[in-house]
Amino acid sequence: MKSVFITGADRGLGLSLCKEFLQRGWRVFAGKFMEDFFLLEELRETNANLHIIRIDVGNEESIAESVRATKNAALDMIISNAALMGKVNCKLYEPPMDLEAVWRSYNVNALGPLRLVRAFLPLMADGMRRLCFVSSEVACISLMKNRFIDDFPYPMSKAAMNMAVRLLHNELFPQGYTFRLFHPGWMKFRNQDGQLAEEGMYDPDFIGEIAARYFEKPLRDENRLVMVDFHGYEWPW
Repeated sequence: MKSVFITGADRGLGLSLCKEFLQRGWRVFAGKFMEDFFLLEELRETNANLHIIRIDVGNEESIAESVRATKNAALDMIISNAALMGKVNCKLYEPPMDLEAVWRSYNVNALGPLRLVRAFLPLMADGMRRLCFVSSEVACISLMKNRFIDDFPYPMSKAAMNMAVRLLHNELFPQGYTFRLFHPGWMKFRNQDGQLAEEGMYDPDFIGEIAARYFEKPLRDENRLVMVDFHGYEWPW
């Protein structure tokens, strides 16, 4: 049985990915961060192959504990999906400009995936060796020249994450690791009761099915690192 570790699995795309991989017969280690969401626990009631692991990708000790909690299980795939989002007061013309918010986003969104890969890499040596990262269109620097963005932290940190993935690919692809960089689009928010909010364009379950298929299947040109959206289109990044 293949195994995957998914961060940010409390809700949204992460939760949908858990459901998809369980349906595909995988053992799923679901990274949980939010104390007030219990959708994973509900899913576990009917899925013995789901293992909920507490993790904060912005904290070294938390990641180390999550490795111990997996009991050194062999992993085939890691999906780095956890991200710090939300509105903050970090606008150029609306002081005080909260530059600490940039660091908080960078710590989770850019350094978090690096911490995750570094910690779990020893568990992947004998498996599929697939590293997957959820990115965003706002990380595409070349596309931002004619756009304004409300806040600096999220796009800056996601652009840094893309660079981190590029550097990881340079080092790990020659060792047999393959990579996926995925832009999911604007998904609807899932509330604590499991219902979807009105804001947003796509049901995360719809995107999750596409993403899981893309993450799982082999590519003819694994040597190329590209960012792909749910339509299969490549994005400049």
